[in-house]
Amino acid sequence: MFKKILLCIDLSPASESLMGCIGEMRRLGLEEIVLAHVIYVANTPGLEVMLEEDARPFLEQQKANLEAHGFRVTIEMPFGLPAHTLAETAENHDVDLIMIGSHGRSIIGEAVLGSVSTKLLRLTRRPVLLVPLTILEKKNRDHVCGSIFENILFPTDFSTSAERVITYIVKIALETMCSVTLFHVLEGSESDPVKKDQRENAERFLLNEKQQRIERGGVTRIIVDQTWGDPGQKICKKVAEGDFSLIVMGSGGKGVVKELFFGSVAKEVVRHADVPMLFIPANEDA
Repeated sequence: MFKKILLCIDLSPASESLMGCIGEMRRLGLEEIVLAHVIYVANTPGLEVMLEEDARPFLEQQKANLEAHGFRVTIEMPFGLPAHTLAETAENHDVDLIMIGSHGRSIIGEAVLGSVSTKLLRLTRRPVLLVPLTILEKKNRDHVCGSIFENILFPTDFSTSAERVITYIVKIALETMCSVTLFHVLEGSESDPVKKDQRENAERFLLNEKQQRIERGGVTRIIVDQTWGDPGQKICKKVAEGDFSLIVMGSGGKGVVKELFFGSVAKEVVRHADVPMLFIPANEDA
């Protein structure tokens, strides 16, 4: 499924931790890696060549390490605005996935908490896997990387975008034998008990229909849950209370998912959910 990926790295120790998670991607068919290090000098033009020369030994070493594990590896050190350059590089190489860390310096530091992430996630037509590098610092790297596809949380609405995610969920679950929790947040509140019950039943019906679709795909380890409240807070709470190894969500849907991807909920989840996150764009077929 993810045979070829774009791996975005900088020159920090955090990047080396991210490299340690590549082996787990082999379970999803990984064969080829494009190592991308974006060189961007905003106010001091002319330093690009020097920065490229400084970065090359590190990238060459990482390339050799990955090749020793049987992967085909290409190095890219393009100049330009990070988000646009990463999106263009992903298109040029026709990758199946962009993998990037959410902590570190240079491009990695900007990847999630700054404008680069928002722009990249809106620009790219490729799935994006965000790995919070802080969890690799606080926990055993082998444990985090070795269990990334063990227990998936799938926050969902009932949009076309969310429907596309099901295809990925089924493929990942069949390849890795992971468990899946289908989770829906009913945003807001309802004081009228009758109306509250009616809405819960209606949305539970739609949620169960998604469960059946996933089960028809061959997935047997699946749990369904829904709750009321603020989507970002409830998703983070769900992650904190559970033993989830990955959040998988769609982009461009309505309600929870759209807000989750582009708005304040995204910041809430990315900053507080201590697990990797896989974003599936609405216009990308699995």
